[in-house]
Formats: sequence, structure tokens, C-alpha cells
Amino acid sequence: MTTASSIISDAYREGNLIAVGKSPSTDQQTEALARLNALVNGIFGYELGENLADWIYPAPQRTAPVAANYPQLPSGWDGITDPLSIGILANTNWTPYPPKNSRIVWGQVAGKVYFPEAPDPGSRMGIVQGSGAGDSGAAGQIITLDGNGRFIQDPADKTFKASITLIAASDFTPYEWFYRDDLAQWILRADMILTDALPFPKDYDDFFVCGVMIRFAPRYGKVVAQETVTAAGAALKRLKARYRQQAPTVYGSQNFPNGLQSFAAGQWWL
Repeated sequence: MTTASSIISDAYREGNLIAVGKSPSTDQQTEALARLNALVNGIFGYELGENLADWIYPAPQRTAPVAANYPQLPSGWDGITDPLSIGILANTNWTPYPPKNSRIVWGQVAGKVYFPEAPDPGSRMGIVQGSGAGDSGAAGQIITLDGNGRFIQDPADKTFKASITLIAASDFTPYEWFYRDDLAQWILRADMILTDALPFPKDYDDFFVCGVMIRFAPRYGKVVAQETVTAAGAALKRLKARYRQQAPTVYGSQNFPNGLQSFAAGQWWL
């Protein structure tokens, strides 16, 4: 992966704003880094992939009718307590699996959430802290995020682990991850510093080099060369094609509530 400082240096050379073998000044790097971060942040959910959709954990239960669809599960369902009185099969091994491109709204209740089993290249996952829906959530509770066979970058130390833990707090920081299938890693998404690497493979460096140059040209009284515009457009097409997300079904199979069925007896419960 290419560092932000390398992209910035190449962007200045692309517009012939610095001489060969020279580096941008500290002020130039600072100014360019802000534009690079804006370019990277602005591409997610618009030019690339989908915007995140809220996915509540723990699932709200208190106000749902008995036949409600997930996540509004029937009253009494919690995956642990067996609500036999309403004909629901409780599964003590039940663990939530949010769909791709989900923002986990965590209600400050201890638990474990698995990331998607088969993410698309470029899928994203996020987590924010919510108030909970009558779950008696509290500060200090811990949620475990499992990569489900992939590595997740831990916000605490930036290392990649099979699973990470986050703690509920009044100043809880929202996080977001981007899936790199070529590395089998969920990469933490945040504003970069100069030594950080872009979250994308080197194949698409041209888009960010040319994109930063296009944004900088007016500040230096330069006219962007047509070759730069063409290179940026071609690289963006490749980027969008590489990370195009599969459209979700209206009702994903991962969202069906558990059921107890007895076809031989001609009866079933949901």
C-alpha cells in the first residue's frame, strides 16, 4: 500500500509544482493531506460501495408483535431465555450476524457480533454507540467484534487481530472498517496522517495522485493537463468496477428468525 506522503509528492510532480527529486514543504504537505483525506472520505458510499445502514444490537424486542420480522423479534426472545410460552425456539448459541455495509448501533450491552461471512471486496462495517432499547445498557460493558475468518484492525493499537473488543463509554468513538479481499483484512477507516497507507491497493494510486492535483491546480494558477484528467477518470472506472457491491435482497436469508419446524406432523412455529 502507498503512503499518503507518497501520493502527495506524486501529485505535486503531476502538476509540475515541484522539481524532480524535490519534496513538498511541510506547509504544502499539510494542505495536500487535508484534500487527500477529503477525496478518500468522499468516495465511500458514493463513487464506491454503499452507504451504511443501521443494524441494532441487541435487537429491540419490547414493542414488537409476535409475528414481527427481525430485528423486531417477539417479546421474550433474547437467544438465551427460552420463551416456550409463545412457541419460540431459543438457541443458546445464537449470535448476531449483521449484513454487509451495516452500521452496528450498539446498545451498551455485553455481547459478541460476527462480521459478514462472505463480504464483497470493498464492503464496509461500522459501529456507533446508541442508548439501547430498554436493555439496561451501561458504560463499561464490552462488545466483541469477530472477523469471522478475517482479520480486523484494532483501533487501540492499529494491529490486525481475529477479534477485537470495544468498551462502552460516554465518549465512545464511532469506527468504520473497509474490507480488503486481497489481504483478507478489515482495515480501519480514519483520516490519514502522512505516514499512513491508503486503504486501497497500489493499482489505483493514479486516481488519488491525479485527484489531488486537480483540486490543487486553481490554488497555484495552473490549468490541469488533459492527460491528468484522462488518467483520473480511467483509474476511477477501475476502482468502481473493482469494488461494486452486490445488491442486497429484499429479505436476506441471514435475517430470518430461527424456527422450529415439524413437516411430518404438519405443524410449525416461528
